[in-house]
Amino acid sequence: MKLTFTSQEIDKVPSEMVVLMHYQEDVPFRGLLGKLDWRVNGRLSRFVQGGKYSGKAKELLLIPSEHRFKSNEIIVLGLGKKDHFETSHIAEVLDYFLETVEKKKTECVCFSLSQLLPTDFDWRNAVRLLLSKLIDCSAIKEVVLREPENLIREAKRRGLNFGPKVEVLYQ
Repeated sequence: MKLTFTSQEIDKVPSEMVVLMHYQEDVPFRGLLGKLDWRVNGRLSRFVQGGKYSGKAKELLLIPSEHRFKSNEIIVLGLGKKDHFETSHIAEVLDYFLETVEKKKTECVCFSLSQLLPTDFDWRNAVRLLLSKLIDCSAIKEVVLREPENLIREAKRRGLNFGPKVEVLYQ
């Protein structure tokens, strides 16, 4: 298993699939999701405007990248309303995320945890939780976490160790 931390622009990260989380009220799209929406000429926004996607909890939107960035597909995972989301929901979100990626038989997936979590401490715990859950996922060979530089620097400084079966790279 390979875990790569990068602060590279989301549209420049090579992977089979980018999975981004979306709170129901976060429209228009901003941040990483806004960047990918821009790269696909507003297709994600048109799904929302057309009532085909709203961001309800566990709602999925899957679209091809059409070679407009370095990943083949985008999955947007709805989280529901932001004020109903708690840090304790991270395990459930990760389970649903991994189940979805496994069904697609995706070997290399890119996503971000920092968009969900209020503190660096919560982020580090979520990364550890993710890796503990990846042990049961046979299809996924590489996870690229696209995170802000400060979180990557802190992870590297702390020398986060995820065990002998995890190769960790910092970009």
